Amino acid sequence: MTRVGTGPETALTGSRRWFALAALTGANMLVFASVTIMHVALPAARSDLTLSTGATHLVVTLYSLTFGTFILLAGRLADVFGLRRCLVAGLIGFAAASLLGGMAPDGVTLLLARVLQGGAGAFVAATAVSLMSVCFPSGRDREIAFAVLGVVMGIGTAGSFLLAGALVDVLSWRWCLLVNVPLAAVIAGVIGRTAPRGPRRTGSRIDIIGAVLICVSLAALVAGLDRVTAWGWWNGRTLGLLVGGLIGFGLFVTALRRADEPLVPLHLMADRNRVAAFVAAAFVGIAMFAGMFVLTSFLQEVRGSSPVRTGLAFVPFAVAAIVTTWALPRARARVSAARVLGVGLFLAGAGVATFTLLEPGSTYLGGVLPAMLLLGSGGTVVMITASDVATQGASADSGVAGSLVNSAQQVGAALGTALLTSIINVTTRDELSAGTDAGAAAIAGYARAGLTGALLLFASAILVSIVPGQRRLAHARR
Repeated sequence: MTRVGTGPETALTGSRRWFALAALTGANMLVFASVTIMHVALPAARSDLTLSTGATHLVVTLYSLTFGTFILLAGRLADVFGLRRCLVAGLIGFAAASLLGGMAPDGVTLLLARVLQGGAGAFVAATAVSLMSVCFPSGRDREIAFAVLGVVMGIGTAGSFLLAGALVDVLSWRWCLLVNVPLAAVIAGVIGRTAPRGPRRTGSRIDIIGAVLICVSLAALVAGLDRVTAWGWWNGRTLGLLVGGLIGFGLFVTALRRADEPLVPLHLMADRNRVAAFVAAAFVGIAMFAGMFVLTSFLQEVRGSSPVRTGLAFVPFAVAAIVTTWALPRARARVSAARVLGVGLFLAGAGVATFTLLEPGSTYLGGVLPAMLLLGSGGTVVMITASDVATQGASADSGVAGSLVNSAQQVGAALGTALLTSIINVTTRDELSAGTDAGAAAIAGYARAGLTGALLLFASAILVSIVPGQRRLAHARR
């Protein structure tokens, strides 16, 4: 018999919940910043550990892959064993994996650490926003809490690039991982003393079959996209991985329908605004992380910027996120969730589309700044709105509902980065074979990837916007 916890497990009043909010937003920022912080550190890590081109790319992709695939299972485990307990355990595991990666003697150990780091980070992301929803279930305080989340995530994303640049220049790329150890430990301590335990579902079972199917399916899809550069699109091994991944995903959906307690509760998909939130989060993941990869590569490899200058280049991203967070509540009170998400996706798509305008001699103001502003604003619109809509009214399934948003974003990041990176690599290789110089060949790759990404995002913006809303955002009702 399933029982949902109540009372002191979920109650939280007074100033204590604001301390909990600070720790919860910090935890969420920590694991998401670890996706981006390694972008700046990659050149130094590749040189120090003599990583191949493929292994260098995997330092980022493996984290996103394990993060995105395990977060669904983490959300369900959190609903069973308690949100706070799983969050603290995730932070401890994240610190241990970061220590392993920071001390890695070779590339294999670094990749293993990133896999473990992504898995532990999944437990953090699956529970932090869900606990926020428990602390602030409704009203003006909920609006403030999610606005704070947007500001912190915007500043954290840009700040992670700046911090990485400073650490690489002054200390070592290893500190981009080691810095997580004390931060995770402090945040875990604060959460243990201030955050509520959260609701629990006792007596329920874990959908192991569904968890295995989704993990294997997504891994096959990412692996297939990642190997396009080496094998080609029509190679039997590439097609086998991609088709196998799609078949596995179909089996996953079938398993959900047959399971007594599925990994993803099907009733969560009954609300069309919530479905729109999941779809938007997946596609904005493509824009955010593939966009960061392209911009970082352009600044460091084409423009020759130092790590610190590259980090400073992302400051406008944070500014756009803060301004958007301030302006967003008015739009959310007047416009349906689906349309707000569509606008966010269109802004992010416009940011990716600017990659088609890059030239070897492009200036920062004309070539990079527009993308920073558009990605910062579009990503903020989507993720704040999606997180709020997904967890609103999810009750005992708040853990898996919140984790679905982050899972969608990370899966989109892993698949999108693998896809667009493959397009960049294939295009660059073809241009070099035709006698084009290295800088122009790289620019051609960015342009083709930017066009592909923009078309995907514009299509998703239209799709999300036309989803008939069954209700407006909760804010519109108050």
